[in-house]
Amino acid sequence: MIVLRARIASARLAARVVPVWGPVWLAAVWVRAAQQLAFHYRREEAASAARSGVHCWRALDARRPGRHGARLARALGALAERLADLGRVGEALEVAKEAVALAERQETADVVTLAATRSALSFVSAHAERPGEALAAAERAVSLLRPLDVAPSRTAVAVLATGLSRLGGLLAAAGRHEEALAAYGEAVVLYQRLFRRGCWRYTVPYLCAQGELARQLGALGRYAEALEQGVRPLAYFQLMAGAYPAEYRCVQAALLTEVAQWRGALGQHAEALDGADLAVSLFRHELDVQPERAGAGLAYALRCLAVQLRAQSRPDAAIVALEEAVALRRRLATGSPAQLWPLAELLVEFAELMWGMGRRVPAIRLTAERVAVDRRLLAANVPGVDSSGADAEHVLARDLYLLGVRCRATGQSEEAAQAIEEAIALLRSRAARFADEQAVPADAVLPDESRHTDEAGALPDDPLRDDALADGVLTDAVRADDALAEDALTTALPEDELGGARPVRLSERAWQDDQALLADALEEMAHLHDARGYLVEAFVAIDESVAIREHLAFPPVRNSSAPGEA
Repeated sequence: MIVLRARIASARLAARVVPVWGPVWLAAVWVRAAQQLAFHYRREEAASAARSGVHCWRALDARRPGRHGARLARALGALAERLADLGRVGEALEVAKEAVALAERQETADVVTLAATRSALSFVSAHAERPGEALAAAERAVSLLRPLDVAPSRTAVAVLATGLSRLGGLLAAAGRHEEALAAYGEAVVLYQRLFRRGCWRYTVPYLCAQGELARQLGALGRYAEALEQGVRPLAYFQLMAGAYPAEYRCVQAALLTEVAQWRGALGQHAEALDGADLAVSLFRHELDVQPERAGAGLAYALRCLAVQLRAQSRPDAAIVALEEAVALRRRLATGSPAQLWPLAELLVEFAELMWGMGRRVPAIRLTAERVAVDRRLLAANVPGVDSSGADAEHVLARDLYLLGVRCRATGQSEEAAQAIEEAIALLRSRAARFADEQAVPADAVLPDESRHTDEAGALPDDPLRDDALADGVLTDAVRADDALAEDALTTALPEDELGGARPVRLSERAWQDDQALLADALEEMAHLHDARGYLVEAFVAIDESVAIREHLAFPPVRNSSAPGEA
């Protein structure tokens, strides 16, 4: 930073002494300073520098119209990014759109300027939680620069590397990890090319890209490769965190969390537990100083710690960690709808742990809360998918089914029937929409001729119905009634609230997943009808379930769409 301050002082002096090229140099130095300060997470200073750069370029452009328009456009793009970093998304969007419009109006604007402004728009759109627009802008920025010559300028290489990194992040958020891996791999190669040319100021984005490359390998299950790729970024950010803790401690803790997760997946649980514990400690240290940045990281690190504690047969300690993680996620989700997805993932994991330990009442409460979060995701049109790749509608149906299964296990037939019926109705609606999209009548999805009864006339074995209830289940059932009494957890959203939800266009794979879940839900409904003495309804439901499975050409699997359930 000392060199940067000296450069700014020199440029200011030149702007006063040499009026021809001094102001131009000062404007360029301000924009570059904003970029370098942003690399080092000094966001306030970066935004101030970017604003000074825009001011200088506006003055130059007003003095000689048309000559400095392209540079002004790039400075506006840099300012938009810095404003987005500070959370001023509305202002950042306006500035980013102005940058793109100005670049497109300039006859002298080169392809690098067009790509840089598009990349800035992508960055700002991502912060504004508009992933579709962000992805389109990032793809456009990359496509503009890919046809460059073999030896492009350093600026072009840097802009392309930045665009690829942003494209990789958006693809990863959408669950397209193979494509994200390719984008990050290309970005790392380009940053290495800059290193060979002596551009050391790109050290931080280079190692961040390599760290993200390791994350995509981990997401694809290639844990040994992920560990290998993560060694250099982790070593660098550990070193930097010692000198600049406010800027780099969270980065170090995030990488430690990822490494712990990969080590755990490889069976190195002792090392993984130590790494996750250290990451939690680092995030806690930063939580009071920078709560927004450290909060999500601490929740993720606690989740990783809980996994390692469970692997070492310490479930009670894992519950403590997950409780804190859920509390953090709830607080984060109140301010950002995008945080609902991590909260939902954490709730279902916590519920499975409690259910596996025989703590049925808290498990049902957590499952009901997960259903409520699913409704919020659907009503708010929050884009994204869960870890299995399912969209919000399917996730809601799946969690309603899971809630019904757990309620029936504790003797709450009415609550179970309500949840299962809603899941079936939602899945039928999706099947009808898929049929309409394929220009096939909805009743052709499952023709009446395909339905038939079981020759034996008996329902499949159901251990939950035939076996004697375990000790304490009746008590659990009474207490679970209270757990489900909160309307906020179980009551469906009004139609006017769901009216804004955009229906998702279903793929063939999504339709198959829906049908598999529908078969499970119908089977569960058959058991509920049978328990209440509605034998005709039970036979109809089980026949339809069998017909769906035969139509999908895979054998019946008990609760196949509810992983972790017995």
